[in-house]
Amino acid sequence: MSEVHIASCVAFVRPEAAAAVVRAIRASGLAEVPREDVERGRLVILIEAASAARVLDAMDAIRALEGVLAVHLAYQHAEPESEMQEKP
Repeated sequence: MSEVHIASCVAFVRPEAAAAVVRAIRASGLAEVPREDVERGRLVILIEAASAARVLDAMDAIRALEGVLAVHLAYQHAEPESEMQEKP
């Protein structure tokens, strides 16, 4: 049975690199960036993946972007993919 893992993270980035980091995350398709404070260098990141390992891989890829200082996991939830489907 496949699962869906949803994680939220907070990323701290150099303010001068924040806009470029947001563009890189969005272009990569690794995650969504629903909230950003580029002046203070803070981003809220949402990751949806098939496993906890893939969530960590996405976090590592974001962490490796130039200008990223840290990425911290705030919350992770997993459930069977069948439970995520809309019920009629």
